[in-house]
Amino acid sequence: MKKRNICLLCAVLLLLAAVSGTAAAVRRSGKALPVLMYHHFAAAASEETVVSADRFREQMAALRSAGYTAVTLQQILNYVDDGTPLPDKPVLITMDDGYTSNLKVAAPILEEMGFCATVFVIGINEGENTYVHSGEPFTSPRFSYEEAAEWVAKGVLDLQSHTYDLHQLASYGYSGRDGVLPLEGETDEAYRAALREDARLFRERREGRVATPLTALAYPFGYYNKEADQVLAEEGIRITFTIEEHSNRLQTGKPMCLRMMGRYNVSESWTGEALVKRLKKF
Repeated sequence: MKKRNICLLCAVLLLLAAVSGTAAAVRRSGKALPVLMYHHFAAAASEETVVSADRFREQMAALRSAGYTAVTLQQILNYVDDGTPLPDKPVLITMDDGYTSNLKVAAPILEEMGFCATVFVIGINEGENTYVHSGEPFTSPRFSYEEAAEWVAKGVLDLQSHTYDLHQLASYGYSGRDGVLPLEGETDEAYRAALREDARLFRERREGRVATPLTALAYPFGYYNKEADQVLAEEGIRITFTIEEHSNRLQTGKPMCLRMMGRYNVSESWTGEALVKRLKKF
């Protein structure tokens, strides 16, 4: 009886080891994808969300020297949809809001390095000189789709959604809404309708003016919920991004790996060496 119990225990341990090994293999499967988040660029950095031209060039040069290849959203979709291979060390570079500095400062450096980036544009601010709701002039200019067309044609930039007019906080006093989150007391039906209307307005303003398909959205301020993500999926947004700093692992045949992806907020304080070290940890 004692010998039988020992054999049974060994069998259980072997089974647990096999299960653990399978789980580890699943975790290791697929492709690791770090996503970087930038905003505005300038000759000299003055705020946390501003990166100087010299620092950005240093960061991009460090990535290239470390063997990283910047990839497009379409490459990511092709990998998840049908297993089209990605580079050995892919990185997705993103920029939020649609600042003119993305064209004048960042795009030439990206082209110089052989890199590309995705810009998440606030639809209502695209090509405007003032905030529509307040009439106040922009402290930092925003580009129009036509101004960015050259960089899109070159494959250096891809222009995606940062919502049409949900890049707001309740404290602004315009809509009372924090990003894509529901209003207090708002019914599910009204909430979903508001999200759909914002998606429609973004599509209409972009239609025929940007050569690449609309496939992705970055949540303003990182606010999101499962309801909003579901509505956006129904509206044709296949990839969504947060501002949470966590890892992403792409897996072929598993489109859910493209939802609510994490991004690393890159600042002026990150040297090129520090950026590469951060990605190595990832």
